[in-house]
Amino acid sequence: MLDKPREIILILATEFTLNKIKHNISLKLKIQLGQYSFFGPGKVYLLEKIIETGSISSAAKKIGMSYRKAWKLVDDLNKQSYKKLVITYTGGKGVGGAKITEDGESLIRLYRRIEKKAFLGMKKEKFALEKIINN
Repeated sequence: MLDKPREIILILATEFTLNKIKHNISLKLKIQLGQYSFFGPGKVYLLEKIIETGSISSAAKKIGMSYRKAWKLVDDLNKQSYKKLVITYTGGKGVGGAKITEDGESLIRLYRRIEKKAFLGMKKEKFALEKIINN
């Protein structure tokens, strides 16, 4: 956990994926705290899958991620936040698990709202960018 408030920086990145001949442009929103990356679509998706499955291991399997990587992402989120976002329960098969806290659920909802507003506001620019790249 960090001791002082950090500035939140929103970063929009474009990702180009080859779709036959044309490039399909997708935008990704990343939230940064000061100089440290905090979370983006991958961590939010992992949190959503933890809610769905009740465990880090099951969530990781569902999205094709190693358990080690998923655990590290969850650990990073908990360390960078003043409040725990994910609570884990040890105990092995059928006993352990993970639960997203209220703050974690709020973080997911806020991220999705910010993402929606950002992308709706850039719809024309995305179309114009696709036109430049694909023509």
